[in-house]
Amino acid sequence: MKNMFKRRLIEIMFLFYLLGSIQLTYATEGTSIQQGEVIGKRTLTGTVIDASTGEPLIGVNVKVKGESTGTITDLNGKFSIKVTSHSELEATYIGYKKQTLMVGDLGVMTIKMESDNEMLDEVVIIGEGTQKKVSVTGSIVTAKGADFKVPSSSFTSALAGKLAGVISITNSGAPGSTSDFYIRGINTFGGVATPLILLDGVEISAGDLNRIPAETIESFSILKDASATAIYGNRGANGVMLITTKSGSENTKAKINVSLEASYFKPVNIVEFADGPTFMRLYNEAEASRGTGDITPKYSEEQIKYTEQGVNPYVYPNVDWYDLIYKSGNYNQRANINVSGGGSRVTYYMSLQANHDTGLLNAPKNYVYDNNINNWEYNFQNNISYKLTNTTTINLRMMTQIGSLHGPGNSTSDIFKNVFQANPVAFPAYFPSQEEDENMIRFGNIELGKNSYALNPYEYMLRNYKEEHYNTINASLSVNQNLNFITKGLRIKGLVNFKNWSRTHYTHKMTPYFYKVKSGSWSPDNPSQYETEELQTGNPYLEQGGINRNTDRTFYFDARLDWKRSFSDHNLSAMLMYMMREYRSDVLPNRNQGYSGRLTYDYANKYLVEFNFGYNGSERLAENDRFEFFPAASIGWVVSSEKFWKPISKVVDHFKIRTSYGLVGSDQFDSAAQHFLYHNQVTIGGSNNGFWTGLPANETSRKGPSFNILAVEDAGWEHVKKFNIGVDLSFFNQLHATFEYFHDIRNRILMSRASWPNMLGYWGSRPWSNMGEVKNRGIEFSLNWKQRFAKDWSVDVRGNFTYNQNEYIHVDEPEYPYVWQKKTGNPLGRIVGYVAEGLFESKEEIEHWADQSQLGSNIMPGDIKYRDVDGDGKITTEDKVMLSPYNTTPRIQYGFGINITWKKLDIGVFFNGSAQRKAMMSGITPFLDSGDGLLQTVDRNLMQWIADDHWAVDNPNPNAAFPRLGINASDVSNNTVESSFWMVDRSFLRFKSLQISYQLPHCRVYFTGDNLAVFSPFKLWDPELSWSTYPLQRTFNLGVQFSF
Repeated sequence: MKNMFKRRLIEIMFLFYLLGSIQLTYATEGTSIQQGEVIGKRTLTGTVIDASTGEPLIGVNVKVKGESTGTITDLNGKFSIKVTSHSELEATYIGYKKQTLMVGDLGVMTIKMESDNEMLDEVVIIGEGTQKKVSVTGSIVTAKGADFKVPSSSFTSALAGKLAGVISITNSGAPGSTSDFYIRGINTFGGVATPLILLDGVEISAGDLNRIPAETIESFSILKDASATAIYGNRGANGVMLITTKSGSENTKAKINVSLEASYFKPVNIVEFADGPTFMRLYNEAEASRGTGDITPKYSEEQIKYTEQGVNPYVYPNVDWYDLIYKSGNYNQRANINVSGGGSRVTYYMSLQANHDTGLLNAPKNYVYDNNINNWEYNFQNNISYKLTNTTTINLRMMTQIGSLHGPGNSTSDIFKNVFQANPVAFPAYFPSQEEDENMIRFGNIELGKNSYALNPYEYMLRNYKEEHYNTINASLSVNQNLNFITKGLRIKGLVNFKNWSRTHYTHKMTPYFYKVKSGSWSPDNPSQYETEELQTGNPYLEQGGINRNTDRTFYFDARLDWKRSFSDHNLSAMLMYMMREYRSDVLPNRNQGYSGRLTYDYANKYLVEFNFGYNGSERLAENDRFEFFPAASIGWVVSSEKFWKPISKVVDHFKIRTSYGLVGSDQFDSAAQHFLYHNQVTIGGSNNGFWTGLPANETSRKGPSFNILAVEDAGWEHVKKFNIGVDLSFFNQLHATFEYFHDIRNRILMSRASWPNMLGYWGSRPWSNMGEVKNRGIEFSLNWKQRFAKDWSVDVRGNFTYNQNEYIHVDEPEYPYVWQKKTGNPLGRIVGYVAEGLFESKEEIEHWADQSQLGSNIMPGDIKYRDVDGDGKITTEDKVMLSPYNTTPRIQYGFGINITWKKLDIGVFFNGSAQRKAMMSGITPFLDSGDGLLQTVDRNLMQWIADDHWAVDNPNPNAAFPRLGINASDVSNNTVESSFWMVDRSFLRFKSLQISYQLPHCRVYFTGDNLAVFSPFKLWDPELSWSTYPLQRTFNLGVQFSF
């Protein structure tokens, strides 16, 4: 029976494909006519309706393209006209866009007219539906896919500054890296703070979003307040991103677009390191400045001279590790082809993209493997709609992403960071190869101890090679049924989605050969001659690791009932939906389900009311607490529709006030909590299991069952109460502005009870409770000015601004002895540390200053001095304060740009920026050979800015950018604590993109630049990244788009 069902299902799917292919062929090639057949005219009847409301339009002009005569629609929007199978109909109507449609073999046609008033009649995508923009009462911002087109394989990198309310943070410049982004900032701790992302109504990951071509996106909506997100219940607490892909149009010829792009990129704003002689001189300085008595410098003047002169780069190396490991630039390529169109029953949109990303690693071509980044990624989108009957439509949407990624086994960030862990003079990167060498590189190194060697960054880059293959299949089948036979405006829709992601990866590696210069083998009399000595014997053969596999799959189903009617000036709509979702990446699946609904009413597009609700259940909660009701309501008033507004309507043609309030929930708790909160997590006894009991310093181990995580008593949903008020304005029908204020309270946040001491026996199993609370509030502003001048000129100016700040209202925490330790009442992103008062200028000043011996044992002039906040004469942890209420997550993010079009030439620029953004520099300790969480290695590298501006005995600058140097952790421990000395302002304004294009017949040629410049008070490296991160690149892209 099961096999028969599968067979029938395959037969039905094949029939559907065959029918779609027939319609597709017809739509793209037209109707074939046998030789000698007479093309006769026939009568076509049809109806013209408003695309957004479905209401018939009276008096629409309908004519055959190329003919002078035509007809107009009657009181019911109907018309009849003589046509042939090759005719194209043109429909025109005041206030609507002109429509051109193919006739084909149709006997009856429906023409949908789209409004030409973008402000008032634009249709926006909302949660599980659409609304006219003028009727929207929730906080929603929209954009087109073309707004996010950048010469990069990372879609999320284009979000920064484009949409009001979206905070985007770039963490790496590595190919395909995903930026972090939040809607209206971060309003929780411990749990998930990122938004829900839906592609055509189905949840996807940020990684999936990152690989979607901008060409396939029709619209992009951000839902921010409770009214907009309540319908998603437990999934919408952090906001929702809705991405809608393109679809074909009925009775239109096939449109083919082909885009070809080539990009050149080079890293910018990178850290500069000092050369070998500078390193050696300053090492000697650091050694002497901390020592007492006569000190023999580590590097003699002769060594420094030979290094500076480059007499032999293998005996006296001077390695620029960054220049050796990274290329100055590289090339990427991208190709996209998409086809769209439709016939009388089938519409289609198909897109195929290939993306080739290369990296900056300068791996040798003649090695066993080339482990430079070499990524090929493919994205296929297929959207087909088939009209079974005049009332029934089936939609099939499928997205497939396939990737083949090649590169180093070690992370690019670690490779970059290791440049700092090896200085330029300790050893050469490698020695020249010999005739007998095969599949080997003679890496330079030194011995740190028995069978212990330093880290050679070049060897670390080449140590291993990783190959990864992934694929994502996301397929949805939906059925739309018109139920007008029951009551006008009633529809039902069902959607089934299956998403599968899988990845396999494995790593090859080579055991390296290490060499050093043999002691006494070099003489200045014969500088080119020396002997090498093997330190470690490597393996000339490739060592292959095992294959690692990861997979997850998601099943999603929803069914909803929609109803929309208009009674004169009274417009009503309603929606009721059921959904269920199952996600599985391990043995136990993650399931949730729920009901949601919406009811809207507006009178003459003037007075607007909307009610939304979600009734959702989570398996993570106990049976009696599993379901909860999350309501939201919003109202709006289009003031400009009132009669009293007419005197100023020519100046302010649109003015709407709207507000919303609601409750949404979340079950995306802290990842450290168990999945089923109502169960204890117990480890059953065994030889390696047990528990500890007893007083501190006198604990006793016992075998037997132990409680790892205790069940959460009265566990429940996290709640978010969202309030929003907004104003929409339009001036002279050109300048559109939106202003919003939001205020969210998130309570019942699940957290570990930090106030419970370990002495009570709760070590490792502290109770959890829903008791955390956070406040988040802010403002948003967006502006858009569009104007056409004369016939050939048009200007489009856009800008947006987002500000938000958050605060712990309540956190379960112990009675801390120090004020700075307390979280309650403070911002989530605060930075704490000591207040630096500059650098000590003399020993006398140190003697008369507060005692800093708890921070460092060897305080000297040039070291950092700290403020004695509590006045007890000692610098202790009690002297720490909040240095900044915000960190690298900015409170302010903004963007602005302008597009100018003249005839066929288009020029656009865009800037984005962040403000109120600070960071603590850390881990920068030149010359140390251990400490800071790192294993012993050679003396660490020296950044050039430290060499240029540090405190020195012969240059005791009290305003130096870096304090007194040292070569041991004890020398510099006072200077490495977090303090205001190391806190920097990372605000910036970035010249994000430039685009120049020219339209030719059937062809558009364009040039784009990305990350062209950055302006910031922070100059040492890119203000958006850490110094040890894969750098951002400046990209220049040349492309051509053909349209047929």
